[in-house]
Amino acid sequence: MTNKDNLTLELPNFEGPLDLLLHLIQSQKIDIYDIPIAQITSQYLAYLKKMQNLNLQIVGEYFVMSSTLLRIKSQYLLPQNDFVEMPEEDPREELVQQLVQYSLFKKISGYFKDRNEEVPITVSKETSVSTTEKIQPLPMGQITSDELAKTFAMILKRTKLKKPDIVSIQVKEIPVKEMINYLANKVHSNKKVSFFDCVNDMENLSDVIGLFLAMLELCKKHQIIVKQARDFGDLNLEGI
Repeated sequence: MTNKDNLTLELPNFEGPLDLLLHLIQSQKIDIYDIPIAQITSQYLAYLKKMQNLNLQIVGEYFVMSSTLLRIKSQYLLPQNDFVEMPEEDPREELVQQLVQYSLFKKISGYFKDRNEEVPITVSKETSVSTTEKIQPLPMGQITSDELAKTFAMILKRTKLKKPDIVSIQVKEIPVKEMINYLANKVHSNKKVSFFDCVNDMENLSDVIGLFLAMLELCKKHQIIVKQARDFGDLNLEGI
């Protein structure tokens, strides 16, 4: 076992296997887009073994993740046949996307949890051209920060940032106040504002996250309403 495999495990409370993996990556300053799968797998399995030795209850999803890691690791260990075309897709890609999305969940949720708040936001489905039925906004508080983080993960895929450095960004560095002013002025000057268009104007990931949090803050203060014509579609912001 190498020195890198010998990781000191303090057994903090993790919310799940992704939380544990993210901890291993962050604590060793590993590039989330280039995970040393053999090293991380060894450390992950060592953690589970220590939990078992301490008679701690391990939920099934931790073992599912261990199977996933071992499967990915085995793909790297297979002998490469020059006559067999290897798939271009990185075996780690799906896991990386899950980790990136989970990291976003934690940052956005953490922003509001620091204030002991949930995200009370009204989001309505826009009336389509083919119907005159009035669409009622969803009740306040029905949409949580975690659910909105899923929407943000989708928004992130639309940006020009191919491999955004999610892990290293600190919540305190996100320019939320500046983005609140930017978004409020934008909505004041225009009847309807496309959130996707605003995202395209942002220069870096911190600004994109700040823009998203600013939208939630303005919703919470009842200064704007967010409408969406279809699931995972553009978010249209209107002043109240």
